[in-house]
Order: sequence, then structure tokens, then C-alpha cells
Amino acid sequence: MKHTRRDFCLSVFAAALLAGCHGTTSGGTVNVRDHGAMGDGVSDDSAAIRAAVDALESGDTLLFPRGSYRFAERNPDGGAAILLSDKSDLAIDFERGAELVMDNVDPGTRTGTSHCILIRGPASRIALRGVRIRWAAASQRSMGDGIRVIGSPQISGGPIAGWEGPQRPVRDITLTDCAVRASPQTGVIMIGVSDIRIAGLQSSDTRADGLHFNACRKATIADYTAVNTGDDGLALVTYQSAAAAYDAEAETFAFPELTDWSNAEFGISGITVDGGRANGIRIAGANGVTMTEFEARGLRSGAGVMVDSAAAGNDVDWHYVASRKVMLDRIDVDGCEFGMHVLARPPLEPDARFTDFDVALGTATFRNCSNWSLRVESDARTPVTGVSVDRCLVEARSTAGGNGGVGLANANSVELGEVVIDHRTAVPMLTIADTGRVQIRQARLTIANTENTENTGASPCVGLIGSDGRIDELVIRWERSPASWIPIRVTGRGGECAANAAIGGVTVGTLELQTASITRRVTTC
Repeated sequence: MKHTRRDFCLSVFAAALLAGCHGTTSGGTVNVRDHGAMGDGVSDDSAAIRAAVDALESGDTLLFPRGSYRFAERNPDGGAAILLSDKSDLAIDFERGAELVMDNVDPGTRTGTSHCILIRGPASRIALRGVRIRWAAASQRSMGDGIRVIGSPQISGGPIAGWEGPQRPVRDITLTDCAVRASPQTGVIMIGVSDIRIAGLQSSDTRADGLHFNACRKATIADYTAVNTGDDGLALVTYQSAAAAYDAEAETFAFPELTDWSNAEFGISGITVDGGRANGIRIAGANGVTMTEFEARGLRSGAGVMVDSAAAGNDVDWHYVASRKVMLDRIDVDGCEFGMHVLARPPLEPDARFTDFDVALGTATFRNCSNWSLRVESDARTPVTGVSVDRCLVEARSTAGGNGGVGLANANSVELGEVVIDHRTAVPMLTIADTGRVQIRQARLTIANTENTENTGASPCVGLIGSDGRIDELVIRWERSPASWIPIRVTGRGGECAANAAIGGVTVGTLELQTASITRRVTTC
């Protein structure tokens, strides 16, 4: 029997829903209307909502019946409309047609003044079902997450420097069919949380990430949609520092290397990111992520999938080590700057923590990427390692940046299975620079240009620059190629063409040219 994406997502959704029950509804129901909330979209329901929250006991469900509940209190005590601190075995249920409208943006500064839901540890077994959150006024990026969950990861070596709260995580958090719109900061953020189940989440028009994780473990995420987020659609980021530490100002945890709290044991499926000002998904400092069926459309910058590291001393604000045990499959990116970008920013002195990735990509399709469709690179002397791709399909038309193709730069031991690139123009399509021991099973490159090309000065579509390795089969097609066109250029490190250049060599097992008459197949100039 053939199963569709929807079948898969719904099965995960059902599993998450069942797993999220936890007995949280074994107590009573606290109805916000019983505490004075009107739900008419006009009245200020702040006091009633806070009174209902204060009445919650273990096992209770906080209920929002159908209606529009306006929270207008600025800078509320505890920093949130709904604060669950040191509480467990609770649920928040929104009936269909219920929403919580955050109307507490400061009109003078256009900044948010509180989160909507804040869960602060120690806490466990909390379920959010059907929650709908919307900010009423536009704001600049500022305080105000839709749902914020924060605890303390538990790692060996004692208390984490800078963390002043209880040394315990938040555990067993379930979000089912929730939505956040127009938050001043992140749609949903989880920090120091374990055993997470998210199914059916939507984040739209947020000023920061749609869904963000820092120093978490054991998460299942299914059927998540991000639309027009101000930063990454989905971010799995654990930062790096000399010792385990908590930055109170940034509210983030950092470790010297990967741990089992470095966003470890994540299973992700059925993700869609549409628009947005940064990456579709960012994976940085993660230790065990499996993702399947991911779509990114029309990102304004960044990559559909960004996997990167950054050491201190680089021109970036945040630092994180190379991610490992990352397995991606059925990736589909259209209309973005990069399709997938694996980027190492190591220190000047070799440090494997920042260069030794373990990233395996199954099947990916990249269309209309303005820069690179697939890019693997290190921006320092030490090469990036540990990247493999089974099947990469590219449809490109770019003539700028990386020309929409596949590029390796300052890398080692990259393995590519089947690479298929269809390009409208004769530009560099497969570029391998300063890369050692590259292995490509098959590369099939097709140029679709059918115009008169005799005097266009078309570029070679394959560039081998100071690299070594093997391409088992290379097929190049261009039915209207000019006789003067040379499909492959081989140069030394840095692109020099001197006769004594240390070119090294990439061995091509089988070379097949389906072209018009050409004078030379390969040039070293």
C-alpha cells in the first residue's frame, strides 16, 4: 500500500496526541469565562485570565471557550499572560473558534511587553491543545514569544554557570494543533526541555524564528508550517562556549562540545516554510536530527537548509560546533538563495569540533536557487568533512553567485551519489575547488540553451580546481554547443593556469558528451 505524506503526518499527529494525554485532564476544568472573561474581542480579559491561571491545580485543564479573548495588560507580573511556573500535569484547551489576542504592544516604542504563554521549570506533563495566539498590533522585533518553555538541561559536571533557576529541565510538553501569529519575537521557543511532541503547529508573520530549540532533547515534530517569519522558519541551535554556561541576557545555553542536550534525538517530518527573511531550517550545534519531507519556498535570503558551525574569532555573533548524526531526506527547495548550505567557520588552528560534520542527505530537489543549489565549504584553512548526498536534482537558471549549481570548496571526503543538473544557461554548474578525496558516482549536466551560441563565450560547466578524487560517470549534454566551447576546466589551487601548477587530479571513469561538434573537451587555462 502506498502511503502519502498526509497519511504519515496524521499517524505521527495521532501518536503525539495520545502521548500528550499524560493524565493531564484527570482534575477539573477551569473555564476563563467563570472568572469573568468576556471573549468579545473588545473587553480587557487580562485580569480574568490571570485569575483563572492562579486557580489551576495539578490535573486541571484551563479552558478557553469559543471567543476572542483580549489581553491588554502591559508588562504583567511574571512576564506573560499565562505563566505556568513550577506546575505539572496541566492542559490548556482552546475550543474551535477561540483565540487569545495579545493587545499589549507599547504604542510609543512599538515593542512587545510580554510573552503570551510562559512555562518555566521545574514543570512536566503539560499539554497545549488547539491554542490560537495573535498579536493585535504590528511591532518591531522585541520581547514577546507566543509560547516560551524554559528549564535547565542536566549535564555532567555540576550546575551550569550563569543559570540561577532550579537545576531541572521541563519535561513532557505536547503542542497539538496550535498557531501563533505576528509575535514580536519567536512563535514557539523551547530551552532546556526534554520529551517534546509537536503536531499541527503554525507560525506566521513572527518577527523572529517560527519555531526555535536551544539545548533540548527527545523531540518529535510533525506537520509544522512557517509563513513569512522574521528569521529562520525552524531553528535547532545550541551555542558553544569554553565551558557550559547560560547567558542570562540572551537567555541561551552553550556547551564546549556536543552533548545529549545539544538538540539531540529529534525526529522531524512534514515541514513547510513559505517566505521568511532567513533560512528555512537552521541546524547548528545539533547532535542527532532525522528530518524527512521538508519544503521551503521563496525565502528572501539564506538557505532552504543551513547546517553550519562558527568558532570564536569569526565575524559572527554566535558560536556553535559542527552538527553530527544529521540525516535528511525528501528535501524540496524552490526560489531561495541557497538550496542547502553546509558551512564550517573553524578557527585558524585546526579544531575538529568545528569542521567534522556528520550530515547525510538522501534525496533533494532544488529549483531556482539564485546562488548555489548545494554548497559545502569551509571558510578557513581547515577543510570541512563528513558530508554525503545520495541523490541531488537541480533545476537552475541563475547567472550570478554560484550560478545555481553544485559547489564544493575547501572540503575533504565529500560523497555524492547521483547529481542531476538542468540549467538554462552555459555557466559553471559543478565546481570542485581545493577539495580532497571527492567521490561522485554519477553527474549528469544538461544545458537547455538553444539560441545561436557561436560567439557567446560560454563558460565550462565543470570546474576542477586544485582537487583530487573520482567521478565514476560524467555526462554533459548541450545540443547547441558552439565548437569553441570547452565543457571542463582543470586548474591549480587558487585557479592558476601556470604550466607547473599543482593541479592534482580528479579521475573521470566514463565521460560522455552529448553535444554539437567541439574542438576540445578539457582545458587547463
